Amino acid sequence: MDIVVPRASLLRLLTEGDAIARDTGSLVTGCGHAGDGNVHLAVFQPDQVRRDAVLRRLFRAGLALGGALSGEHGIGTAKQPYFLELEDPARLALMRRIKHAFDPDGILNPHVLFG
Repeated sequence: MDIVVPRASLLRLLTEGDAIARDTGSLVTGCGHAGDGNVHLAVFQPDQVRRDAVLRRLFRAGLALGGALSGEHGIGTAKQPYFLELEDPARLALMRRIKHAFDPDGILNPHVLFG
């Protein structure tokens, strides 16, 4: 999964990711595009409930640093629950209005993000 943060916040995100991994007994590793603040993280945690908690904490950390839940990979079905839970409701409302403006009949990617 990918998270994007302002470049000046990359170290803080990675430090927070390390702390989350240690706290949860998970392995969080990754790489990224330092030039644009995009970080690709792989979360290795066999327990699905704990993995879900790790992802939620990582996404919250990125948002708290002024970032977004995704860089160039988009949201998609895997991130949809986190996105709908954690994103600013005003932003979600705006995105829904834009989607409706360009796709009033709901035929483009129906039920993928805004069901």
